[in-house]
Amino acid sequence: MIEILDDLGVLASRDLDPTALTLAGVFLGARAADALPRRRITQVSGSPLVHHSYTGTGLEPKYYDAANRLLPVDEVIDSVIATHGMVHYADDTGYKIVSGSVAGFALYDAGRGHLAHFDFLRTYEQFLDTFGYPDRADESRIYGDLMGYSNYYWRSRRQASWDASAEDGSGHLSLVNVGDYPGNAGG
Repeated sequence: MIEILDDLGVLASRDLDPTALTLAGVFLGARAADALPRRRITQVSGSPLVHHSYTGTGLEPKYYDAANRLLPVDEVIDSVIATHGMVHYADDTGYKIVSGSVAGFALYDAGRGHLAHFDFLRTYEQFLDTFGYPDRADESRIYGDLMGYSNYYWRSRRQASWDASAEDGSGHLSLVNVGDYPGNAGG
């Protein structure tokens, strides 16, 4: 097994095998209730109980059901760990959970934390030279302005998002996820 946090460069590997990876000691397929340290969870998303939420950096998360009742945070965490959703940690890592098992890893937030390892990438072309050409790249534009690219690598079940700060493609890597996320398996 390759621990991602010990070898962040593995995220750019063109021959990445997600089943050979761990993130903070957690492997794909692990039972979420046993593998994920609850005390470190700072937020969740995709809970089957939550209708809307109030979350963000530096905010105490609040989760509400469809009747607009405030839900206890522990109950929301339990719902994700037992069924599906995402748990997020303060170190800008997250785990996707499907049917109570870890189905994916995510590292995000450029310029801080773990993705700072890739701060040497300044242009989309440098990103492509390092990560390789994707099987699919979705360009994002708002009001005609280039926002970035979502790059999907089907063989490795990986997505790497490039946020563009200018029309020339300069910018930074903002997300890498591996596993069972939409778009990662092709099609």
